[in-house]
Amino acid sequence: MLWNRQVHGLRRQRPASRSRGQKRRLPLGVVSAMLNLALVGNALAAPVQSPDAAGASTPLAGAAASAPLVERAAPVDVTIKRDEFGVPHVYAATTYALFYGYGYAVAQDRLFQMEMAKRSTQGTVSEVLGEKFVKFDQSIRGNYWPASIQRQLAALPATERDILEGYAAGMNAWIARVDAEPDRLLPKQFADFGFRPGKWDAFDVAMVFVGTMANRFSDANTEIDNLALVTALQDRYGADKGMALFNQLKWLVNPDAPTTVPASEGVYPIEVGPSLSPAPGRAHAGPDAARAGRAAMQPLPRYDSAAPMLARLALGDDGALLGLDTTSNAATTLAQVARYGQTGPAGFPTTSNMWIVGKAKARGARAIMLNGPQFGWFAPAYTYGIGLHGAGFDLVGNTPFGYPCILFGHNGKVSWGSTAGLGDDVDVFAEQLDPADPNRYLHAGAWHDMEKRVETIRVKGAAPVTQQIYRTVHGIVTQRDAARHIAYAKARAWEGLEVQSLLAWTHQAQAQDWQSWTAQAAKHALTINWYYADTAGNIGYVHTGAYPARRRGHDPRLPVPGTGEWDWQGLLPFSANPKVYNPKQGWLANWNNSPEKGYPSSDAYALIWSKADRVDEIVTRITARDRLGVDDMWQILKETSAVDVNRRHFLPFIAHAATSLPSSDDRAKLAQLLAAWDGQNRDAQHAGRYDTAGPAIMDAWLAAMLKRTLGEVVPAPYANWFLATGYAAPQDGPTASANISNGSKVLYEALRGTRSSVPQRFDIFGGKRTDDVIVAALGDALDALRPTLGADLATWRAKTVPLTFRSNNFFGVPQANAGEAVRTPQYMNRGTENDLIVLGVNGAARTVAAYDVVAPGQSGFVAPDGTPSPHYADQLALYTQYGRKPLWHSQADVDRATRAIEHLRAVRLASPASPASPSPAATAGGD
Repeated sequence: MLWNRQVHGLRRQRPASRSRGQKRRLPLGVVSAMLNLALVGNALAAPVQSPDAAGASTPLAGAAASAPLVERAAPVDVTIKRDEFGVPHVYAATTYALFYGYGYAVAQDRLFQMEMAKRSTQGTVSEVLGEKFVKFDQSIRGNYWPASIQRQLAALPATERDILEGYAAGMNAWIARVDAEPDRLLPKQFADFGFRPGKWDAFDVAMVFVGTMANRFSDANTEIDNLALVTALQDRYGADKGMALFNQLKWLVNPDAPTTVPASEGVYPIEVGPSLSPAPGRAHAGPDAARAGRAAMQPLPRYDSAAPMLARLALGDDGALLGLDTTSNAATTLAQVARYGQTGPAGFPTTSNMWIVGKAKARGARAIMLNGPQFGWFAPAYTYGIGLHGAGFDLVGNTPFGYPCILFGHNGKVSWGSTAGLGDDVDVFAEQLDPADPNRYLHAGAWHDMEKRVETIRVKGAAPVTQQIYRTVHGIVTQRDAARHIAYAKARAWEGLEVQSLLAWTHQAQAQDWQSWTAQAAKHALTINWYYADTAGNIGYVHTGAYPARRRGHDPRLPVPGTGEWDWQGLLPFSANPKVYNPKQGWLANWNNSPEKGYPSSDAYALIWSKADRVDEIVTRITARDRLGVDDMWQILKETSAVDVNRRHFLPFIAHAATSLPSSDDRAKLAQLLAAWDGQNRDAQHAGRYDTAGPAIMDAWLAAMLKRTLGEVVPAPYANWFLATGYAAPQDGPTASANISNGSKVLYEALRGTRSSVPQRFDIFGGKRTDDVIVAALGDALDALRPTLGADLATWRAKTVPLTFRSNNFFGVPQANAGEAVRTPQYMNRGTENDLIVLGVNGAARTVAAYDVVAPGQSGFVAPDGTPSPHYADQLALYTQYGRKPLWHSQADVDRATRAIEHLRAVRLASPASPASPSPAATAGGD
């Protein structure tokens, strides 16, 4: 369904929920695959080659059906060809069969990883891993509404259901083989953790996408945390001064921030935020007060409880869920935020980069695209390589968790990629509760009962745990303040559009031009940056997503009253989304920077757009050349992966302050060493230490500056949110991309003083001259580093930071055995995967050369005897040495590269008495 994106009068009404306890039945095509291998007829007739052993022939085994089966449609042949890296290319004539082959290949390669992704996104981990994961399961179930996803699936036309049902049937076909031959095919992790893989249906396939994409990259919200911070600031400094400091810590718009849409080609047309934010506990002017001449007033509450971010479940340095009690969890999270910031276990996902050159800027091609999505680093690999050929699809690329939609790739004419958009598509409403009934709230002048669902979480080795989850007209209730009779509900602009977004991303791969590609972008409701290039040399960008049309005066950084006056006026039209086609400059670049001049930052306290932005490292390298070829584009990757993102911005201030010092002063020598450093974090001799003193000095000075400024003026414990430099890392290395930290951006704008577009009404330097504070921080850096690095400043060499492919997924749930984690000596600030797509090679029409590297490798399979697939880690060396492998697309190229072939038959079979297969939520007590 395509939603109506008109500003006025839009209300998305949710249909009535199913009756409590009603079971969700699988579509017939999925039931059939669970009961019978849809490849049995062909499988028993002839052996096929194992995808992990080129040249070896392994007979397939059938599985007995548990009920009489009826064939619904003629069998469709499916062929899977794998190249030297084990990347599968699936060929089939129908959509169902094509995605059947895709799901089958994913199950072969990543069955344990996908099982844990399914459980992680639906909150059923405790069922197989025990009590340690009960809080985790509760957090997941309390953050989505199963009935909404089920309604979206039920509304799909058959052609769209074929994508999800075919994929699930293919997964189940391989699982049936595993069940028939566990001694040979059951991944070792299942035996080690003591359970078996479960069957899949369309809901499971969709939920992996919803839980790892929508809920990870489009659901960040810290409005209640911000309210807690504002309350503390105003208690300490008074209402006006406290709000002034808050506006410097978390501004909405910075006109100086670099943008992906060139400033000359786009300015955001929507007015955002109030001219002056209201204070908690004070009158909050109504949305129409100024125009209507009436005093519509609504108080915004104080918030004295612990900030919700402290309740985020803490992960260890290895990325594993710690399973701590509430007090220990809060202390651990706060300490991690202070030490590591966003690059550590408690950070928000803030990552990915892209640069594209078009026909006016490319050399040796009409367009070149280089994408580096930064999801983190995991074993097995976060993304999955795939080629799909047939039924209107003809593409190659890779995608997270084997999604049905391929996020990074090309179709022979058009290439596409993405980065996190970081737009503000979620708001929090403070619901006024009935003092006599905490589950009734006031809205539009009447009291309403909250909608409620009851979940029962099955726990391995323990009694089940019951959970009650509530929602209001605005969304799921995430927090309560019993003393003030308030419940906080989270409204998502994309709720109800998750499946539509998945399918829009799927069908963008079929686009043949900008118009058909943007037609899919318009349907995509998640806040993601989409990028385009084609063989004619055209390039483009769209900041996709559904965004609320807020009332005038709504400060999106803070909760608003939920009584109705501040309700959204619908969704903004797609025409308001930042976008550009063939920019005059001939190139595009993004490293999660602002989409367009005047576009507001997200409400998340850690995400602000400043004049200081790491995208400058990409931009300066693109603009330094008249034209860029393939090697030039890849060289930018090498340099930006090792660059210090802070030096460029802070060195001028340091150099200026140091002019007041004699050259013999060691503080001046620190400034000189920073000036002599090229900003590259290298270890050319692989000695385990960086080649220059620069990295150690920059980190120590910046830490001292933040402590002397924000550490002094921001009350505890909120100061911890702003003290991290982004350099420190856990023993196993960062969990995310290095960035200029939020505290560093606040500091940078303060150092700019009156030149900053962020009004500096609160003096974070405490009345001292900025040069004096900078020099004092240089002295602090000396004191911090001399005891460990010695007296000779020139010989200071900090230890390199490693890069680890962790065996726990980003939730902290095991997706492999701990011993499967892979550690490399030096961190690289690059993509989880990197893909390079060259379009119109040497100016020739419809010619594409493509490359990627998906580390550690294509497969995650470990045999029952502990033998890993030969493709488990065969891309690791490529990754660490900045290599890349070709992506084959044409049938001739795929055939030349093929090392193993498997033939299947996708058959839709239906049982006359198809058993119901309830979702975890339905089993747990309904919706």
